[in-house]
Amino acid sequence: MRAFLLLAALGLGACATTAGFDARMQALVGLPEGDLVQTLGVPEADFTTPEGRRFLQYERLGRRAPETPAVIGFGVGGFGWRGGYGSGVGIGTSFPVYSAPPDCRVTFEVRQGRVAGFSRAGTGCLAVPPD
Repeated sequence: MRAFLLLAALGLGACATTAGFDARMQALVGLPEGDLVQTLGVPEADFTTPEGRRFLQYERLGRRAPETPAVIGFGVGGFGWRGGYGSGVGIGTSFPVYSAPPDCRVTFEVRQGRVAGFSRAGTGCLAVPPD
């Protein structure tokens, strides 16, 4: 649930920026590792370097593309085949358009059980700044 709320917050608003994304990720620095996993979910990758540095990597964080809204239409017919005419009002909907996951990868470094820092890669790392 928390991961959904964070992702929803990342996707809200038209003024999503990389600075807003960085501010949201910076708020996670200092958290215990368990709290990070509880907030974002299980990472896609968990690795330790030969020197003993540990990293948790998350894919597809960031702003999602907006979905197509419902469509309301109005139509007026021209003259028909036998001289008639017509008009009509219709309500329609659009078909959902596939939205590829954002190109955003975030890697958190964990030291002594706490988030020590993060790095991001990709053009989809966008979010509105936290309140």
